[in-house]
Amino acid sequence: MIVRGLGQAGTAQRRVWLTANGLGSKWSSVAPANHFYLLVLLVVAVLYAVPVKAQKLMLAHVAVNPAQSMMLLAKDSGMLAKYGFTAEVLLIPGTPRTIQALLAGDLDYVAAGAPASLRARAQGADVVVLSTLTNSSAQRVFVRPDSTLNSFKDLKGKLIGVTQYGSGGDTFLRGALRKSGIKESDVTILQMGGTPGVAQGLESGRIEVGVLGDSGMLLVFRGRAKPLKGASAREMGFRGVDAPITTTDRKIKADRGAVVRFMQAYLETVHFFQTNKAGTARILQKYMRGVSEQDITLWCDELRAILRQVPYPDEDALRAEMEMMGAANQQLPAGYVNNTLLDEIKKSGFIEKLYKQ
Repeated sequence: MIVRGLGQAGTAQRRVWLTANGLGSKWSSVAPANHFYLLVLLVVAVLYAVPVKAQKLMLAHVAVNPAQSMMLLAKDSGMLAKYGFTAEVLLIPGTPRTIQALLAGDLDYVAAGAPASLRARAQGADVVVLSTLTNSSAQRVFVRPDSTLNSFKDLKGKLIGVTQYGSGGDTFLRGALRKSGIKESDVTILQMGGTPGVAQGLESGRIEVGVLGDSGMLLVFRGRAKPLKGASAREMGFRGVDAPITTTDRKIKADRGAVVRFMQAYLETVHFFQTNKAGTARILQKYMRGVSEQDITLWCDELRAILRQVPYPDEDALRAEMEMMGAANQQLPAGYVNNTLLDEIKKSGFIEKLYKQ
């Protein structure tokens, strides 16, 4: 689109070539008084012709299971694209490592266990929880298929693998030991670098016992491990949270509107998970090799039964996480929970409309 002659003094009329916008095929004479309006029209046409560039997000989760895989589901279902984002979703074994990357500015949002972020916020770090899917921890003890261990008390004297010291699994294990009257010195706790390390340790026979979240069920489906009876956080009466969506205050202050859009995409992903079982299973099967769509659907149904439409951070469950950590002060660190974004989205009628579709 070419505009000629504008700014030439003493010219009573200007000639504008309009073919570039499909508005004509000849030179047209336009009076100077109309130049402003024509330029406005041309600028608007150009702006609408240029696509808005999607915002790139760096996301991370710490394990492969239904709750932790919401980030993958948000990407592959098209929900992030719908709200103007592209994303790279990283699997970073170990919650402490993931929170460190978030604080360093390498990540925008993470789904990671609460203990590491609670410790970081208590020490003054800029970390904020926006949502928690459930109010129960998914951590549990797994043993090799040939293990003769029958209860949590049988762990005395054993070598137990965890992802990282300070992770959700490590925190659960130490809390469960205290609750069962077993001293930490009566067991050997070995950090194995992440979920894959614990899984590989169980499969190879390097360890007999390992602590994992729901991702440990992949081993069960493949016949490589079994849950230890009575040794899950839920069975032992521990409250907690699963896959809290975590970001930073600086992210919210820099572009609150974008954070609202991300949370809308996340909420619509949860709705997709709840209402489109077949689509969810097909997507997740790509990341859960060797597990059938039927088993994935049954696994996801366990989570569906306890999900909430508005997944506000459960502060009582977070305090229970602090109790499990053995924290002397179980008051949540100031500013750790941010409900204002979910409040804003709920008030707009977005969630009500979503579930009425």
